[in-house]
Amino acid sequence: MVVYLVKAYYIPPTFVINNNANGIHLMPNGGERTWSRKGIWHVQVLGLEDKKQITMVVSCSDVIEILPPRIVFTSTTSRTIPPNNQGKKNCIKDDYDLTFNENHWLSLETTKKFVTNIILLYLQSHIQILRLKEQKMVWVIDYWNVHISKKFLDWIKKNMQTSCWFCSC
Repeated sequence: MVVYLVKAYYIPPTFVINNNANGIHLMPNGGERTWSRKGIWHVQVLGLEDKKQITMVVSCSDVIEILPPRIVFTSTTSRTIPPNNQGKKNCIKDDYDLTFNENHWLSLETTKKFVTNIILLYLQSHIQILRLKEQKMVWVIDYWNVHISKKFLDWIKKNMQTSCWFCSC
């Protein structure tokens, strides 16, 4: 399907984007370590159960240009996003998209933010670099319920300034 779309609509490899979401255990060692500082009285132990995960969405184009990753933390508030230390500053400098959700999975809102903050910015910058008026794209993704929901597809039609095809891998 991807080859057909690329050839039929003259889509350059720059505009073929593949991404995958992966659950990452924060503490894969059974909870023997913690993120807390030494000497703190109350220590929350991470990694004792499956729920202590984050989701990282990694994307690249067919010219092997890696887009900034999206990291989804488990929370109902932004407090789970790492503090403003050097690691977070490096993430922000490299355009990581740090967000949160009541679970670490992708939701309609986190997926819309991903498209807005990562995919659309990438497309717009490359349309400008290549001096194009418009450009079609192919987005290779795993189909999750959020990706095929009517709400998301309607939002894509309304907000994408280019034709976009989804292909499942």
